[in-house]
Amino acid sequence: MATKSLAQIIGEIEKQKTKAGQVKAILDNDSNALRMIFEFTYDPMLQWLVPDSDPPYRPANDTIDQEGRLYQEIDKLVYFTNTPDGLNVKSMRREQLFIQLLETVAPDDAKLLLRMRRKEMKVMVPAIKEAYPKMTAHWK
Repeated sequence: MATKSLAQIIGEIEKQKTKAGQVKAILDNDSNALRMIFEFTYDPMLQWLVPDSDPPYRPANDTIDQEGRLYQEIDKLVYFTNTPDGLNVKSMRREQLFIQLLETVAPDDAKLLLRMRRKEMKVMVPAIKEAYPKMTAHWK
């Protein structure tokens, strides 16, 4: 069985119209990568340091199986936010790394990364809080 991409998982969660449905979908697909997606999208302490506009990038070739690639690259999110690692990267280098990441992952996952930065995901914050109470304890 092929691994579902993180974009597919988020899509499944977003299709759920109730909080209970989203909580179930979140927990059914629980992974460190999914937790990081929510953290880097909704954590009020984290701010993205890449420009608001979408950078020019060439999406990965759709014929190449890249669906699992974002799972491998998810730890790089720290370089694009106000984390200690992110603050140590010069802005030009940070933008280059972000474009490289967008070009490396599956096209749908690249779109997910851009949606994360714009906070455009349609996952209910109360559902995330119920699914991950420890991670979200400091969220308002």
